[in-house]
Amino acid sequence: MRFPWKVSLAAVLLLGFLAFLSSPAKTQSSRPQPRITAAISEQNLLKLPGNTRPEANKKNDRGAVPDSLRMEHMFLQLRRSPQQEQELDRYIDQLHDASSPNFHQWLTAEQFGESYGLAPEDLAAISGWLKSQGFEVNLVYPDGILVDFSGTAGQVVRRFTPKYII
Repeated sequence: MRFPWKVSLAAVLLLGFLAFLSSPAKTQSSRPQPRITAAISEQNLLKLPGNTRPEANKKNDRGAVPDSLRMEHMFLQLRRSPQQEQELDRYIDQLHDASSPNFHQWLTAEQFGESYGLAPEDLAAISGWLKSQGFEVNLVYPDGILVDFSGTAGQVVRRFTPKYII
């Protein structure tokens, strides 16, 4: 059974921008192929509908915060491709099938990332982009799909508000 991740509103917006970056895995030992083939460009941003948490609404709006407000440990959860997700679902099914050679062959976070996370080159490109925008990358999780980063409210507004997203 997989557990859902909690993400911040800013991370959800960035998720829309980077959703196409995941790569397929064929087997537990295959290495995801890089998907980022050019520099990340703000002219190629997109917004995925349905990625705003329901509590982020006018009723709960308390107004703007100062641009200098520190926002620590925002989480960017990256999405696998449909093919990679299918491979993972098959592997999870095999973990629970006593006739499978993968029965109870649990993966470490590192092994999981090597097979079902983004390619290291893509994670480096995403981390590099965040840093180039003034954010601090606290940790790229070994599962290869979660990035912990920090910055200010002003940085979030400048990078992740709808006026910057097609």
